[in-house]
Amino acid sequence: MSCTNEKKRPDRILTYGLPSDNIIAMEITGKKWGIEIYPVAGCMVSQQLIDSVDKVHIELWKKMDMIHGNESEKKFDEETKVERKRINEAQKIFESDEIIKSKILKIKNKNTYYSELEKVSEDGNLYYWIVNSFTQTYETIPEFKLSVNLKDKKAEIINSE
Repeated sequence: MSCTNEKKRPDRILTYGLPSDNIIAMEITGKKWGIEIYPVAGCMVSQQLIDSVDKVHIELWKKMDMIHGNESEKKFDEETKVERKRINEAQKIFESDEIIKSKILKIKNKNTYYSELEKVSEDGNLYYWIVNSFTQTYETIPEFKLSVNLKDKKAEIINSE
């Protein structure tokens, strides 16, 4: 009898290049599919790395075809596009909210700001964001958190720093 402490490696989509907004949508879709989005390199990559990533993806999509049916990669990409649209819709909702616009304007008068999607509810209806600013020395300052309800098309501040 043999024992092994070997853990099963999670299913992963390997990424390289600059982070993009699509990565967040891929992470949300990946969570539903049981796939981890895993960055392996920045912009400068070798052909060997590209070939290795391609090889991993071929095996991943073969496995996913057995679970989700033929053309699982295409299905995943389509679900990711839908999620990207939902994220954009949520962002437009909070950016058009007068109270939130006012708070962001106050921040913009002092510092640069950015919003970051933190999580999505299990039912996919609530999107939680954090609005940060950063100083001239690039220190990040959390300003406030908000939620967007896609069903009701409403945003609300849930805590203010």
